[in-house]
Amino acid sequence: MKTKIILTATAISFFLLFTLLSCNKGGDDLLYHSNVHMINLSGYNNSNEELVLQLDTFSATVTPAFSKIAFGANYNFNDPAKQHLKFTMKSKATDKILLEREIRANDTAVSTNLNIIYMDGKVADFPTLPAPVEGKVQLIYMLQSNILNYSEPVDIVFGKYYFTPKVFEEVIRIKNLKPNEFSLPITFDPFPLGIQDYKGEKTSVLFRAYIYKAGTNIPYTEGSPFEFSLLTSGAPVPSPTKAISKLFIINEAPLNNIIRFNKVLEL
Repeated sequence: MKTKIILTATAISFFLLFTLLSCNKGGDDLLYHSNVHMINLSGYNNSNEELVLQLDTFSATVTPAFSKIAFGANYNFNDPAKQHLKFTMKSKATDKILLEREIRANDTAVSTNLNIIYMDGKVADFPTLPAPVEGKVQLIYMLQSNILNYSEPVDIVFGKYYFTPKVFEEVIRIKNLKPNEFSLPITFDPFPLGIQDYKGEKTSVLFRAYIYKAGTNIPYTEGSPFEFSLLTSGAPVPSPTKAISKLFIINEAPLNNIIRFNKVLEL
């Protein structure tokens, strides 16, 4: 009797496994078929719209406004009657198709990886973040001029701010960056912060990034209603003390009449 119970339990286990694989629509059925197609969509929804992401007739995923996009799905073409799929990204409010890709069974083991940003009603490429490099700080920036609507190129200048003498020492700059566009990566060596010696005096050292008119050391806000402060008008920055690779989207967030900046996204 004991042997029969073991055999029955084993048979039930095999039946459940067979049923599970038979009911699978293709997402994880990798044991007996190899024509698996995958789609991965990542990036950022930089809009006040909700986005609907859907692979063919499978359940849709909704990405909220102003949030990261993260969608992943796979399909195994084990049904001869179903040899192509469609991936779509739509605006939930208008049902307008913003992005569309077709995946076919005869594209053997295709992996579709899309990295995008959606803003201003358009889909654009989202830059690939460089792999971390030993002994290097790597940064990509985008400035969104949401208050001033500034459209001319700017320089984002990174450097050391010596607190006591109020001196800014440039380390590197992003040059000729148009608002609402991503910069190319910049790279520099890490450096320490904290209390240091400056011309014989001990002073706090801060990491700052200032936004100037392209090719100058003139704040891009000059001529606007907002004033610029070396102490408080810096753009958000990471720590420069160790090797990192980072991407920032920043926008304008003035406080009273002083220009300040907000970190929209950090990756």
